[in-house]
Amino acid sequence: MSDDRVARLIEEANQRRWSRRTVLKRATILGLSAPAISAVLAACGGDDDVADPTTATGGASPTSATSAETPVAESEASPTEAEADTTPTEPSEATEPTDGQTPTSGTGSTGSGTGVETVPADGSGGTININTTGGDSGIGNPIITSNIALIEFWVFNRLMVYDDEGTLQPELAESWEFDDENLVLTLTLRQGVTWHDGEDFTADDVIFTLDMIQNEDTDTGKRSNLQVSGEFITWEKVDEFTVTMTSPEPFAPLLFNLNSIGIIPEHILSSSSDINTDPFNKAPIGTGFYKLVEWQSDQFIRFEANPDYWGGAPNNDGAVAFIHADTEVGSAALDAGDIDLMFTPPEIQPRYEDNDDFVLHNYVYFTPITLSFNHSHPILSDINVRMAIAMAIDKQTLTDTVTKGRGIVANNQYADTGPLDRYNDYNNVVPIEFDVDGANALLDESGYTMGDDGVRVSPDGERLAFNIITYSGFEEYVNDQVILQEMLSDIGIELTPQVVEYATLEGMWADENDDPANRALELEEWPHPFEFDPDVYPELHTDSLPPNGFNYMWFEDDEVDDLINQGRTTTDPDERVEIYKQLDQRRAELLPNVPLYNAVDGWVVSTRVQNVKDTPYFRRYVSYGVKDWFKES
Repeated sequence: MSDDRVARLIEEANQRRWSRRTVLKRATILGLSAPAISAVLAACGGDDDVADPTTATGGASPTSATSAETPVAESEASPTEAEADTTPTEPSEATEPTDGQTPTSGTGSTGSGTGVETVPADGSGGTININTTGGDSGIGNPIITSNIALIEFWVFNRLMVYDDEGTLQPELAESWEFDDENLVLTLTLRQGVTWHDGEDFTADDVIFTLDMIQNEDTDTGKRSNLQVSGEFITWEKVDEFTVTMTSPEPFAPLLFNLNSIGIIPEHILSSSSDINTDPFNKAPIGTGFYKLVEWQSDQFIRFEANPDYWGGAPNNDGAVAFIHADTEVGSAALDAGDIDLMFTPPEIQPRYEDNDDFVLHNYVYFTPITLSFNHSHPILSDINVRMAIAMAIDKQTLTDTVTKGRGIVANNQYADTGPLDRYNDYNNVVPIEFDVDGANALLDESGYTMGDDGVRVSPDGERLAFNIITYSGFEEYVNDQVILQEMLSDIGIELTPQVVEYATLEGMWADENDDPANRALELEEWPHPFEFDPDVYPELHTDSLPPNGFNYMWFEDDEVDDLINQGRTTTDPDERVEIYKQLDQRRAELLPNVPLYNAVDGWVVSTRVQNVKDTPYFRRYVSYGVKDWFKES
């Protein structure tokens, strides 16, 4: 695979006459080794200066908390170079009176934007302005479905969290330890932490959070994070700063799963009559480095630096998250100086690649963009229909068109340039060839006849006409829909594109009574395992069907369930690799979805912002790194 990527990169770089700096960025995105990067640079030529590929680039990394000692479990460790090429990874009225006007951006002089060691002596460094295109759900509680991601990460803390290098770092848990059988996890909590209202954080908050997730009345998709082999793990308060968690059997992804659970305050929410609709959701109180001080619906959310944050006060005064309709609106705001950084899909990236006022931080998304099937739909439950659809898609053309030549065709479960690549089975999973004639023949043989209007009809008389849904904010996904609509018309399948806000789509996912026709086909990232563990229990296992989890495409298979269970209860890293390779094979046989391409996404950051680290895990870095940034006043 590395040789193919090297050859492809050299060819593309020479065709486009990329600078050596651009070549180096692309090579890093693809996860090439230092010798391979050197070979690419030598083959491409160019005369601009770049750092030696064996030397770390960018500025000083923000100081992180000391990592706690952890037991032997694969989900805790950063993948080694031998294991994978590592380049993964992407969501009351005001608590203070305002005049209702949209805030203006903070000002600051131009800085390097790529890592500055100097930190403001007084801890004051302007306001960081960002945007979000995910819509405004009005939910700031981190355990409730459709919560806003920036609030989840900035206002709240987890027990532990993965940093941008794949290392598990302590947050509210100062340390943790498994027993000899990997069944009992003891968490030693951090003392001296206060909630934003001044109350002390204790073990009661951890127990309350876990209880609320387990409670069936809570609208949450996180229950599966606390379940293994169909059973909940149990938890117990030992004392004010010690909690134990006991699993019925070894649970490999447990620490990773805890990394995705924000802890909520028991003293505020324990008396709530309905946590799903509590006013807390619009005026959240956390323990994080930012306090939420103002929320103007569908306009912006204002955050203020927490001077009493246990990890040290932020280097800036706070942040404002502007709620934009899409990335084009965001790009205009970025160019005007109204925001300082934004997520950028491929169609936006060219305008910032050689712009001295901005730094483009690229990364390969850790899971492919897919075309997913609603398996409760009577026609799409037929494997022959799903296979014909897969055969009718020209992935290379689709990828090149919607990613502006930046994407990578995908045929497996995980991105082939990320830390989960080692779980892909390249020996036994054969890519489905683009074959329109073969797809038509398969549908003919299966009894789907062509109608006079060019749309096939099932043996039961149903037209093969489906909704294809995605969420708003990205031109890339809308373009995907249009291209797939054209491609599938060649085999007599009619698609009707539908675009909704992300929060709306999340509500449809959680609705166990949703008509399968509403989401017959879906374009996005599903299954959606996160960066450092391959577990797909929350999205592919039968026990995770709505409302218990995110298996919102209603896929069910006993063999897949069994393999997922094995992967969760096996702690030996090599054994887990083999289990997930078997899962990749079974996925390819049943086609719960069609992997289309791995997107090369990015964040653009204004050079006004300083002390920003360049990292291939930039998507995760934004979640916590913002507290270390500043703008000169």
